[in-house]
Amino acid sequence: MICENIIIGSGPTSATIADKLLKLNKKVTIIDIGNTIEKKNLEIKNEYLHTKNKKEFLNSIRKNKILNKYKNPHLKFPFGSEFVFQKNNYENFFGPKNLDYILSNAYGGLSNIWGTMVSPFFHKDIENWDIGFKDFYKSKSDTENIIPISSSKDNLEDFFGINFGKDHKFKLSNPAKTFFENMTKKKDFLNNNGLFFGRSKVAVGNYYSNNNVECQECGLCHYGCPYDCMFNSSQLFDIIKSNKNFLYLNNKFASKIIKKDSLNLVECIDTITKEQTIFSSKNIFICCGPISTAALLFRSNLVKANKVTFKESQRFFLPIFNKNHIKNSTSQDKNVLSELYLEIYDKKLLSKSVHLQYYSFVDIFLKPLEKFFGKYVYLFPKFFPFIFGRVNLLIGYLHSDYSNKIIMTSLPNQESGKYQYSLSFEKNELVNDAVNKITSHLKENLKEDFYIFNNLTNINLTGASYHYGSSFPMSNSSDSFKDHTNLDGELNNNENIYLLDASILPDMPGHPTTFNVCVNAARIINDLNEKGKI
Repeated sequence: MICENIIIGSGPTSATIADKLLKLNKKVTIIDIGNTIEKKNLEIKNEYLHTKNKKEFLNSIRKNKILNKYKNPHLKFPFGSEFVFQKNNYENFFGPKNLDYILSNAYGGLSNIWGTMVSPFFHKDIENWDIGFKDFYKSKSDTENIIPISSSKDNLEDFFGINFGKDHKFKLSNPAKTFFENMTKKKDFLNNNGLFFGRSKVAVGNYYSNNNVECQECGLCHYGCPYDCMFNSSQLFDIIKSNKNFLYLNNKFASKIIKKDSLNLVECIDTITKEQTIFSSKNIFICCGPISTAALLFRSNLVKANKVTFKESQRFFLPIFNKNHIKNSTSQDKNVLSELYLEIYDKKLLSKSVHLQYYSFVDIFLKPLEKFFGKYVYLFPKFFPFIFGRVNLLIGYLHSDYSNKIIMTSLPNQESGKYQYSLSFEKNELVNDAVNKITSHLKENLKEDFYIFNNLTNINLTGASYHYGSSFPMSNSSDSFKDHTNLDGELNNNENIYLLDASILPDMPGHPTTFNVCVNAARIINDLNEKGKI
């Protein structure tokens, strides 16, 4: 089958590229495994929309018990389903117990479960890149047109110098509102100490929601938004499927990319019929997510080295405790995503910025305790609100300079035909010291409102942020012996094969990556169009 532009994968980057190409009147073919949610789990969502019975909704989800086979107890299972994490029959990945990573074969990829967090990168964190800050963000409005962002004009704009999105349509919880007001009173003091703050920017809105509703503050964000207010790239694909220039092919495992004369070929295996098909195209855009992208390049013999290194943004948890009890801290209906961002940049601490997300108490905090107390653990806040109402959580992310790395190696295939890959990690001795410095800095600056204890800081497993990439960094380099991409994401010495996911970011700043990767992809498509390459 001959195609004009092939995109492999169906996550947010793929959706951005497809939307851009279609608006340029180009033909687009998506190749995707495309697992979808089971009918029984979708019925849980539909039943809630009919009854609005939150208790029955949660009971129905908890009946579909998820086996304890995931390292991160806070993973989201939309409406009680594991479809996002279903493996395919053609790949095996092996890693040690102290390494966490995920990949997805789902329709919409990991946007089915992401926390919708959106943020620019801090300009100081990317000043060593071969592309300037303004050039990197020159196409951000294109992405804002397809991904709804709830944002505010506040102290974060002073920090980043740019802003995304439109005003929030939902309120802060009482604890978040109190915290925000207290910080605002001492804004100058905090800013002078390198600490900036503001409302979290989240990909939540009514672009694709049921009946065009905004966030209903139902508190079910971590179980799957029943109103579809949280952006999922499948929402956009469902709309553009009617475009005559668009073709979505699911149940297709992209086994290899083959270069033949001026054509690029994609060899696919149908995951249901096992039939092999070859698609040819001038342009191939690979957007599978860094691990799956590297695996595809390995088996296509497009990687020069015998291993690939991923940079990561190290994640850590820091519980903080209100000094004063705040009314309705545990019982208030609210949006339960991150409510506030805290940004730290102080050269005396670290040379790169640190991103922190603030969460007031939500029941998902109790999830790790479920294996000890069962479903009764969720009654604790009701009986002890004066204790649990004081609990808040900061989730911090470090720049990759202060984080461990993930190493991926291709292994010989099994007789069964499965491609095999091993994953390990390389320790960065700066991690613990960096987290301790940030915790102490927060303790000093927030001491009027919170009790903070350094020994409660939890440094998560390597990979647990799921913010990794930089495996094929984009640059102006002409080194043909090194695996990299140019500033258009084109893989070195492989004309018209483009990587457009987080694989091509030169570093992994501490800030959320998804929207930034989409902004970069929109920039690249615009640049390729101007050059007449698409």
